[in-house]
Parts: sequence; structure tokens; C-alpha cells
Amino acid sequence: MRPPEEVLLKYLLPNIRGLLAHMLRERGYSQSRISAILGVSQAAVSGYLSEAPDTFLERLKSYGVPDEECNLLINSLIASAQEGPERLTHVLLLAWRRLLSNGYICRIHRDLYPELIDCEICLDLEGGQTPERERILEELKLASEEVEKSAELLLLYPEVSINIAMALENPSSLNDVAAFPGRLVRVGSRVVPVSRPTFGSSRHLASILLGVTRVVREKRCAMNLKLVEGVEDAISKAGYLYVRTTPTNKVRSEDDVVFDVIESVKREPRADAVLDEGGLGLEPALYIFGESPNVVVKKSITIARYLRAPRAP
Repeated sequence: MRPPEEVLLKYLLPNIRGLLAHMLRERGYSQSRISAILGVSQAAVSGYLSEAPDTFLERLKSYGVPDEECNLLINSLIASAQEGPERLTHVLLLAWRRLLSNGYICRIHRDLYPELIDCEICLDLEGGQTPERERILEELKLASEEVEKSAELLLLYPEVSINIAMALENPSSLNDVAAFPGRLVRVGSRVVPVSRPTFGSSRHLASILLGVTRVVREKRCAMNLKLVEGVEDAISKAGYLYVRTTPTNKVRSEDDVVFDVIESVKREPRADAVLDEGGLGLEPALYIFGESPNVVVKKSITIARYLRAPRAP
């Protein structure tokens, strides 16, 4: 018997506690309060705080936990810190199930127990979703299959890879938005998902959708593509409406992009697409919006076909 929970208790949980201890301390929590929240002694808290927070993060990454998953988990735990141990345990359990079902823990589990080299039990743990969530996950899966069939979309393939995200009808947090962990990546002449879609697996597109759905409730789905020369003309020929972001700062962060995209939709709620010029270290991007994954993929493919069509002399 080699349950993966051994990995959680021995490898992940101490480092999750270490990161959380530092984050809570930054927010002014006392060591005694941190001790109560983490369920460990004050001496253990002191030990966590004596190590650099990056140490815990690097360990988690070495065990197969992506940066984005670490950030989602720690931010969710911090937000739940005042709600008591039951809520914290619930958040941790949801994150653990997501790590298991996405296969992030398989490598270290198999390294520890080589006899599990062919085990795929945890990949079937994504059950238990509400009907709405199950429907969204299925729609995203079907949309990714259409992306895989479309050679045209390679014209709009960005360096950061493609992702498609869809929000619940009334989203309130990043965990109410589903997307593809690891995104959809180019493999030869195809664009394929790294893993199955899950909720809480996107920060960038999810943050955009949380703001956009407050402006236009029907725009619950978004897809990111590359902003290339001639795409404005292709969008117009396809019969769609676009708007450009109007950044106020020359130096921008990813959060600035999120804000500017949302503001652009506020200026033109009918827009099918938002064009963003990017910035230092930020790739110019094209964001396609719609009511479902099928709709945004169809819009994207149509735009790509017009982009590929030869221009009139």
C-alpha cells in the first residue's frame, strides 16, 4: 500500500506551511496566531520563519508543483485563514485533489515507489463536480479538440502558448474559472493541451474574465492569441468588432494588462476582441471573447483564415 497522501504529509505539507507562515507574518500575524492556523507549535513556526520563503517554493517546484498552483494554493489559504481550520482543510483538500488529478504528483510518487510506474489512478479523481462545472470542463475539452484540428491557428500562436478559459455564470474567485493547466502548446503542426481543463488553474485569463463578466455577463469565455500584423483587417473582414487597450504606463505588469483589457471592454462592451500591445517582457496579445469555448474558438479560426487569405494587390 503506497497512497500518495504520504507525499502530501512528508514532502508538500511542511513546505506549504513554511510558505504560509511567511505570508501570514508579512500580514502582521503573530507567531502564536500563525501556530494556531497552521496547527503546529510556535517552535515549528519559528523554524519556518528562519528559512527563506523561496526555499519552500523551490522545494515544492522540485516535487512537481507548478508556480501557478503554489500561488493559487497559498493565496486561497491566506484568504481562508480567518475562517477557521475547517475551511483551511477544505481548501487544502481541493488543491491536493487538483494536484493529483492533473498528474503533478505522479513523478515524485513513482520515484519513491518504482513499482507504481504504470499507475494512473489519481488521474481519474476529477469527479464530484457540480453539473455546471462538469459542463464547462466538457465544453473546454471539445474546444481544445477543434483547436488541435486547426492548422490556421498556428498563425496566431503566441510565445506564451494558447489558453482557453471559461467562468461560471456568477464567478467570484479564480477558482470559479476553468482553463488548461500548462496551456495548449505547439507540438509539430498541432496545438494540443498539456493536461485536462480544471478550475482554478489560470490566473491571467481568469482575472480578466472576473472583470469582464461584471461588464458583460455573456462574455464568460476568453482565449489568448498572438497579436500579429494584419490581424485588425482580418477581424474586420470576419465581421467582428475589436478594441485596443490604452495603457497609461510605459512600464506595465501582467496585472496592468488585466486592468487595461477590462477597461477596454468597458469602453466597447460589444467587442469580440481586445488588442494589447504588451510591454517590456510582455508579448503583444489578442484576446477573443464569447459566451462559450466553442464560440471563441470559431471566432479565432475564422480570423486566422482571413489572416491567411492573400491580400488584394
